[in-house]
Amino acid sequence: MLGSSSALVHAQIKSVRYYAAPDTALRDVELSIMPGEFVVITGPAASGKSTLCYCLTGVIPHSISAEMEGDVLIAGQRLRDLRLPEVAPLLGFVMQAPENQLFNLSVREDVSFGPENLCLPIEDIQQRVMTSLRFTGMAEYLERASDQLSGGEAQRVVLSCLLALGAPLLVLDQPAAELDPEGRRQVYSNLHRLNREGKTIVVVEDRLGDVAGFASRIVLMQAGTVVADEPIREFFARPDLESFGVRVPDTVLLHHYLKERGLNSRIVPLTVEEVVEDLAGMGPSAAEVAIVAPTVSTSASPLIAISHLSFSYPNGTRALDDVSLSCDREECLAIIGENGAGKTTLAKHLIGLLPPSPGTVLLAGKDIAGLSVAQASRLVGYLFQDPDYQIFNGSVFDEVAFGLRARKLPRQEVEEKVMTALRRLKLDRLRGEHPYTLSRGQRQRLALASTWVLQPPILLVDEPSTGLDYREAADLMGLLEEFRAGGGTVVIITHDLELVFEYALRVVVMRNGTVRLDLPTSRVQERFAEVSAAGVHLPQFMHLVDALALPPSTNGVAALGEAVLAGLRR
Repeated sequence: MLGSSSALVHAQIKSVRYYAAPDTALRDVELSIMPGEFVVITGPAASGKSTLCYCLTGVIPHSISAEMEGDVLIAGQRLRDLRLPEVAPLLGFVMQAPENQLFNLSVREDVSFGPENLCLPIEDIQQRVMTSLRFTGMAEYLERASDQLSGGEAQRVVLSCLLALGAPLLVLDQPAAELDPEGRRQVYSNLHRLNREGKTIVVVEDRLGDVAGFASRIVLMQAGTVVADEPIREFFARPDLESFGVRVPDTVLLHHYLKERGLNSRIVPLTVEEVVEDLAGMGPSAAEVAIVAPTVSTSASPLIAISHLSFSYPNGTRALDDVSLSCDREECLAIIGENGAGKTTLAKHLIGLLPPSPGTVLLAGKDIAGLSVAQASRLVGYLFQDPDYQIFNGSVFDEVAFGLRARKLPRQEVEEKVMTALRRLKLDRLRGEHPYTLSRGQRQRLALASTWVLQPPILLVDEPSTGLDYREAADLMGLLEEFRAGGGTVVIITHDLELVFEYALRVVVMRNGTVRLDLPTSRVQERFAEVSAAGVHLPQFMHLVDALALPPSTNGVAALGEAVLAGLRR
């Protein structure tokens, strides 16, 4: 008999191979999940996390063609023996690309679809729809067209669809990937609440700080197999965590930093509150830590100058309201804020997709209102949040060569420039491959290469780390830093505040279409309350600095650890 009779989920998978793929996607995976658990599946890119989700939900083999040797049981029923409509009452699945699960004309119709197919009474359907939408904070979007939702809004609606079905098991593949930090916190708080009410939660996530206070277990995958399956505190007690390519919570990094210097915590702390409680009585005092603040250029003629820019969409939504800011040469400027703050609308003005009305946008002294989109592209290279929106050629080489060929460069020069870019982005061995055979991280690098090769003075990057694991994101940011150090200017729109505070020289905080704060990155901690009031949930180490009453100049986990140790020595 496969599986424990008390397990809600039992998977025994010898191998999974996608057709035409040279390697197996999963091998020798055995996993049991008990009712009421909150299990996190983590690991670097291409480790098999999404494929495991497909197997746990019956997507493989019912919807995605793959050779699967093994079985998955849900509540004692073998998934391969069930039709997909029979799977729906057992579990719900949020895919990594939520827009692929929305297909009706409105939010109401999408959320109603599942209960309607369960043939429930109309009163029950209406109650389920409103209850699930209120739970995810999407009730006001009831009549919104599904194709007009942002990525974060789509994720919330898909979660509402699952809640309306009432299934006991939820499997979610990076359900908060496109949300701002506060949105991620809300999603996981809601999932934790569902878990306390009896739902079994299985979630794929590499930002482990988001789930550290909620999860009961961590399943670590590498190269298609499970290499660790442990209770959460045991997992975080490992000394080799950073070698796994996942994001470790700052509380855990602080624990290991202090432990290496002889200070042992009572437990491995998972939350800021646990750190404060653990250090209570030890008396850490405010200790000045020497931090070298990055310098911000203050040239007289900024490369980007935005003055009194406002914009409203045809439906009346006021997206920008009297925005003024500038950016100098060789800056790395991060624009942050909650979903709907106006960040992407601002970016569209910088690349000429939206006309300034009213207001002005100057790029290198040129008014963008007088430039065509093609002319603006010579000044600003734009990397979309989803690289698939800007990839359209039949090979990796042709994708990178497209812009150079459009500029009528000689064939030999095109060849040399393309291969230089591909080697730098670690794509040269894939020059003849079709872009859609590449992984998400490789496609992100390809999109950057096609922009990088044109060498515009400004790179505008929208959510560079979405869909990337920690190593891939750090590598991409390293490339952007190299571009900046070579004389370029980088503007990043992101929710990934850990990367912001590691690479950006300056931070602009937006909310409700306005600029609320504009200051050097090194001074953000000094304005902790104001940034938080703008709806920005700052990185965990900043909450630790605030909770421990350490100097605002304390920047990063190492400086935080030294400040704690210095306080204890006094």
